[in-house]
Amino acid sequence: MRFTSPAQKALVVIVLLGVNLVLALVFDALHSEVASIVLTVLQVIGWYLVSRLFRGPGESLRAARPWWRMTNRPLLSGVLGAGYALLAVVNIGFSFAGYGSLSGTVSILAELILAALFLLSFARLRAASPARA
Repeated sequence: MRFTSPAQKALVVIVLLGVNLVLALVFDALHSEVASIVLTVLQVIGWYLVSRLFRGPGESLRAARPWWRMTNRPLLSGVLGAGYALLAVVNIGFSFAGYGSLSGTVSILAELILAALFLLSFARLRAASPARA
């Protein structure tokens, strides 16, 4: 199944955010570092899987999306990549300030992975876009 319309994509994002919220509340109630790590891993997997299902204008519905392509728009990839990079820097700062933990370290790694994926997508999409006058 491929999601192409904004309404379909919004519905998928709302469902995923709802599942994420429920899991976060359940795992938080357990006060478990392992549960927090599991949630982080599930979030990264969820982002990547959703990026495989969404299609933008001009993308083939049948062909597999290239592994590096996280969005259909360079600007969106760049903004999300920069956002995740900023989150990683902030969390690294918190870790140095004494708020670090194993689950925090896994979160930083997840943010760096997502930042790298989105920034790679930004670079490759921008390079492939037609030259601007």
